[in-house]
Amino acid sequence: MLGIGRSRFRYMNLWDEVYAKGEHQFYPGPNALLMEAVRSRPPGRALDIGMGQGRNAFWLASQGWDVTGVESSAEALRQARQLGSGITIVESSIEDFEIGEARWDLIACIYVHGVTLRNAERIIQGLKPGGILVVEGFHRDVMNHGAKTLDGKPLGFQTNALLRHFLPLRIERYEDLFAFGEWQNRDMPVVRMLARK
Repeated sequence: MLGIGRSRFRYMNLWDEVYAKGEHQFYPGPNALLMEAVRSRPPGRALDIGMGQGRNAFWLASQGWDVTGVESSAEALRQARQLGSGITIVESSIEDFEIGEARWDLIACIYVHGVTLRNAERIIQGLKPGGILVVEGFHRDVMNHGAKTLDGKPLGFQTNALLRHFLPLRIERYEDLFAFGEWQNRDMPVVRMLARK
């Protein structure tokens, strides 16, 4: 794989292993915050960053959205393609994907912590005026509750990290609470944010 360092390639292989196990370590349905965020919005163009097997992307498409899902795990995408059609699937890291400028009515970043923060500026630029950003993930305190990472690095958003990275957006909802964590299937420290450009 050209352009992918050994450690990044190893990390991608670890995600392939997670999806290949077939054990549902995550909630298989669409994200509740995402469903709430689009309830009264007309469908438009949506980008699902780190789409995994497509649980959120396929749900958005079923609601009339034109959805592009970006995912680096070949195994996750293999399973997504078996689940159905109706979305545009891109096998890529988000760093190598051209988000564009004023292109998306909705960008979803569900349990993709570092990716969300590292690409904050590109995500903001990619939203159309009035477009929304939906983010959910673990708070860093999750490490005190038995959460494990694939690469041994800290997991989750530090306190107020999302607010600092997305200051140019209007924050419509922000929660830092102990609630159901979709990637552990149990209550954990969770951060949720809904923001609008």
